Amino acid sequence: MAKKLKGEQFYLSANDLISGDVVYLAKNKWSRNFNDAIKIKRIDIERYEKIAVEDENKCLIVGPIFIELTEEGKIRRLRDKIRKNGLTININQ
Repeated sequence: MAKKLKGEQFYLSANDLISGDVVYLAKNKWSRNFNDAIKIKRIDIERYEKIAVEDENKCLIVGPIFIELTEEGKIRRLRDKIRKNGLTININQ
């Protein structure tokens, strides 16, 4: 998780260790529902990073990552948009 972060707001995402599903840190839990995700301010990153490390050590999640948001609060990177929305093309052609 030690990637350089540029934004001021973030979501914290990971994969559920058992199902492999993408999950987002919600209030006091990990949720598969993106709408439950809490926005994290840059000043609070260390606190949430500790939560992610603890939950990874408890084998609840794997690969936690902070998702950068634009000033408007939208997901900045295409990779993270795909993680949230799934594939954007039809692969069954």
